[in-house]
Amino acid sequence: MWDEVQTLALVGMLVAMYFLTEGCKRINESMPYESGQITGKVDGMTEELSIATIVLDDIANLLHEGLTSLPSTSPAQTDNSPLGMILNGLISNMTNPQVDGPKHTEPQEWEVLPNQDDTTTEEATHQG
Repeated sequence: MWDEVQTLALVGMLVAMYFLTEGCKRINESMPYESGQITGKVDGMTEELSIATIVLDDIANLLHEGLTSLPSTSPAQTDNSPLGMILNGLISNMTNPQVDGPKHTEPQEWEVLPNQDDTTTEEATHQG
């Protein structure tokens, strides 16, 4: 009984090995076709990227030509109107550092005044 089961398992393994070998042959035959498709896709993307690069170069050249043809801007002139004077004053205050007053390099001494509502420990001990 045991021998029959072993024989049946070996025959099943031989049949499975046959189908596995045939599947591998089919995969091996389809590989060149699939790799050719991948190569074609990569070549197509390379062509698309080269076209996009040419377009971007043209746009950059147009921008460069447009910017160089613009007249150069002259420095801002002072405006005689009251609004212009106010704006110039505000802008100059923003660019200059604020001065908070004279800076003292020496520490100042301050007198410490005693609190009038507070009872000291000496007064508390005399009352008790």
